[in-house]
Formats: sequence, C-alpha cells, structure tokens
Amino acid sequence: MKFRILGVVALSFAVAGCTHTAPDGRPLVQHFFRNLVMNGCGFQMTWESAKEATDTFKPVIPTDRERLTDRGLMRAAIAVCGKAQSGRKSKAIEVEVPDSGGVLRKIVVERE
Repeated sequence: MKFRILGVVALSFAVAGCTHTAPDGRPLVQHFFRNLVMNGCGFQMTWESAKEATDTFKPVIPTDRERLTDRGLMRAAIAVCGKAQSGRKSKAIEVEVPDSGGVLRKIVVERE
C-alpha cells in the first residue's frame, strides 16, 4: 500500500517535471526567475522583465545533471537582489552579468 502511494507521488512529480510551461502559458523558467527575485529580495518585477532576462540568457531545461541551472540566470537574480537591497527605490534596475560562456550581458528589470 505504501509503495503504491509512493509510486503515485513519484509519477506526479515526473509529470510535473516534464511540462515546460505553466498553466498560464508562460515558460517555467520565467516563473522560476521571477519568483526567485520576488521571494529572495522582495523586488516586485514585471513579467516582461522576467521574459527579457530569460530570453537574454537562454537557459537550458534542466535535464542533464551537470547543468542543473543556468549560471548566468542565477547570477542575474543575485545581482538584481544585491541592487534592490542596497536601498535603491528606482523603477528599473540595470545589471551586467556574465552568462555561462563568460560573455557580459546587460538586462533591465522593472518594478510592477
């Protein structure tokens, strides 16, 4: 009985992991980046800013163990939180962050 419940839970996680879009049609990586910044430092960013950031860094879907997350996207979230927590109350935050290949990329993240 317990193995059956465990199997159902494992199957539901597998199905949830295979879908790359959220119920509202946006890619999961946009939800991940936006929620990471919003919950991590309280910066209420727009969906357009999350789309711009994820399109700039073009993260891979985490299927292989070596590249569980895109380093550039994580660095961007950390940089945005660093500038947001430094007391800046501006409408937009501009950060330059190297992507996974070491190329410097610039994104602008706006508040809602």
